[in-house]
Amino acid sequence: MSSHWVPDYHGPMSNSSRRRSVVVAPLLLLVLILLLLTRCRCQVPVAESPSDTPPPHAAVPAPAASAPGAELPDEVRTPATVQAPAQVGAGAVFSVAWTGPDNEGDFLTIVRKDAPPGSSADYLETSVGSPLELTAPIQPGDYEVRYVTVRSRTILGRAPVVVAPAGATLNAPLEVGLGVSLSVEWTGPNNPGDFITLVPRETPDGQFGNYTATSDGSPLTVLVPAQPGEAELRYMTSQGYKVLGRRAIRITLPELSLSAAAEAIAGASLSVTWTGPNNSGDYITVVPHSTPDGQYGNYTYTSAGSPLAVLLPIHVGECELRYMAGQGAKVLARRPLTLVAPEVSLSAPAEAAAGSAVSVTWTGPNYPGDYISVVAREKPDNEYGDYAHTSEGSPLTVVAPKESGEAEVRYVAGQGYRVLARRAIKITP
Repeated sequence: MSSHWVPDYHGPMSNSSRRRSVVVAPLLLLVLILLLLTRCRCQVPVAESPSDTPPPHAAVPAPAASAPGAELPDEVRTPATVQAPAQVGAGAVFSVAWTGPDNEGDFLTIVRKDAPPGSSADYLETSVGSPLELTAPIQPGDYEVRYVTVRSRTILGRAPVVVAPAGATLNAPLEVGLGVSLSVEWTGPNNPGDFITLVPRETPDGQFGNYTATSDGSPLTVLVPAQPGEAELRYMTSQGYKVLGRRAIRITLPELSLSAAAEAIAGASLSVTWTGPNNSGDYITVVPHSTPDGQYGNYTYTSAGSPLAVLLPIHVGECELRYMAGQGAKVLARRPLTLVAPEVSLSAPAEAAAGSAVSVTWTGPNYPGDYISVVAREKPDNEYGDYAHTSEGSPLTVVAPKESGEAEVRYVAGQGYRVLARRAIKITP
């Protein structure tokens, strides 16, 4: 007997069953909607707010109310007391004593006296205790400290505070050499994070360069930038980077000079006589003439004295000797220099058996790390086989490759593994 799949079949629906379905379906849908509405209302409790209390000021971050879904006790809105100094300096930290209901999340904040309810700036929650410390705004004017409930943003207490302008004085030499440490005497509010900086005079307020925090005391030292010209010493606040005091200063370029041979052999050591500021990290380098300022090659710190020796790169052509500031890698002086190739020669048999010893006679600069190697001709210049350092003298012996074919005897510079000379050799089986 053959078998096949037969779908279930219950026959056509009767008219009475169809009518019952039409009535029941809408009722089920209505019940489902009511359940969803009840669930939503239970999950998101809405705090009651007085009609005269607007939402928090949108432009200013405010303490966040408790997360949705949290079960909270009723908010207590009994009056609070706030005691604060009648006057504080701009940006200063000051103490505030208070009493109040201390609801979870309640806070004290300092805002403009005419700020709308719900506004907040620097604040601390009452859970910190009494007294607590607030930071005054950097902009002087009439303010008030407010006790605010976190849920309804109701102001339960307030105290007026005048924020007085803060000033600063700066005393330092009118001229200073670039890159040195400048001693600065100052007076100012010394609020947390305040600092003294030295910048080019055209630098917009709010920007800064090398700086030292006023917490270091007076006098303090500021590192002078490696940029000569008209500059400005500024006392700046950490709050808003406002300039409270400034003093004009000129950054001078000291006498600079570089003296060395006009032409030298690539890879050799060059003697350089120099004058310059010799600030910490200053150095003298040699680079190809096209090298952008700020980049460097082989170098020697000026702390080595004058004259000093700089290792020349394995580069043939027009180069430049540069005195560079350790601060910012700025070029303070330069001198042209031509590098010529060293004379190198190689003498070896035209053929050698695979794996045999090959005697090589050579002439060359014999710089530290230079070596002679025999490799297959197709090998890149930065690869090598058996080798012998030129410090072993001439002639020297190297072992030929184990594979037969066209090969090369190469004189390779220890600096940069650059091939200075090559000679063809055939490796036989």
